[in-house]
Amino acid sequence: MRSMKKWVVILLALAFALSVTFAFAAEKKASQWFVVQDSKGVCKVIQSSKDKTPKSIAGPFATKEGAAKAKAEKCPPKDKKKK
Repeated sequence: MRSMKKWVVILLALAFALSVTFAFAAEKKASQWFVVQDSKGVCKVIQSSKDKTPKSIAGPFATKEGAAKAKAEKCPPKDKKKK
């Protein structure tokens, strides 16, 4: 009986350790930031879980601030002509 309780405790500890590991891995994967450009030339900073997006022009970045800096470099604001 005592051996059975020991195995149950070990299995529960193993299940907990695996679920924590996968949760952290999923969180790290989801926290990638990219700079993307649409067909009209508008640049945006997006968060994606993919390694690369089809319209990405910069990234992946660990922080949104890093992606915003890259957006400022890759997609400078266009000068508007005065009327």
